[in-house]
Amino acid sequence: MLIEDLDKSQNYTTTTVALVTSRNGNVDNVMSAEWSIRVSIDPFLIGVMVGYERESYRLISRSGEFGINYCSDEQGELAHIAGNYSLKDTNKFQKGHIATFYGKFIKAPLIKGCISVYECRVINEFKVGDHAAFIGEVLNGYYDGTKKPLVFHQGKFFHLGDRISH
Repeated sequence: MLIEDLDKSQNYTTTTVALVTSRNGNVDNVMSAEWSIRVSIDPFLIGVMVGYERESYRLISRSGEFGINYCSDEQGELAHIAGNYSLKDTNKFQKGHIATFYGKFIKAPLIKGCISVYECRVINEFKVGDHAAFIGEVLNGYYDGTKKPLVFHQGKFFHLGDRISH
């Protein structure tokens, strides 16, 4: 039964979960972002929405780059830590025992164990409601075809189910 309710209907979107990494100077951060998406194939562009009050906003806007690390379904705890702790109070990389590596084009750390990882250079920023939309040109990408994505629905993490045949 379809129910009309604008506020509650927002809980019924399903998204992949990304960890957005950023660095400026010697400060690194990671934040959970369910609001990230590929916005163009050619050129390959990814958009991510970041709250203006977040430390990640300051780091990305100052450095002009970010990493997008799409979580595998084994990384729910990392996504929880990255989304529920502040850089001001917690070193999220240490708290979550987050294993990282460095790419070829950006200074921000990238996260091991993800299904896909992208190095992005900011080419545009604009206001979208109460968030900044950063559009990043993807400079390099990595993937692990053995992993399955972590998805977010109704405020909880889920595994992706079996493929539906048509």
